[in-house]
Amino acid sequence: MTDLHRPTLRQARDGDWKSIDQLLQESGLPTADLGPDKLDGFLIVEDGDELAGLIGLQVYGTTGLLRSLVVAKQVRSAGLGGKLVGALESAAQTAGIRELWLLTIDAERFFEQQGFTIVHRETAPGVIRETDEFSDLCPGDAFLMMKKL
Repeated sequence: MTDLHRPTLRQARDGDWKSIDQLLQESGLPTADLGPDKLDGFLIVEDGDELAGLIGLQVYGTTGLLRSLVVAKQVRSAGLGGKLVGALESAAQTAGIRELWLLTIDAERFFEQQGFTIVHRETAPGVIRETDEFSDLCPGDAFLMMKKL
């Protein structure tokens, strides 16, 4: 897969787990708290039969955690990352989310281009601090970012 031919966006399903797990692990993203039964809020982009990208949203009232944004290496310059973030933001607004939070080790510039701002970890609301992503899965030097919707 080098060029996108027929990209389609849809909700992730249990049967997508093997491909999702592989893509996340190839990209060095955490999978310990995920599985085929924990894909609610995840969107995928497929190109034909191949997984081209993924993004997840965990909802905590009016606060959301954006997680696991990944685009397959072969199609990283095709603009899928921005499209996935846009689709997730639309879903978040529909769900009544007013703030989106995320943690990233190396994609802070990309997320700044999407309107997110780096904030101090101590400013995170309790619901974000209690997530596995915040407390265990992402290192303490990961960038915490937030965007108001």
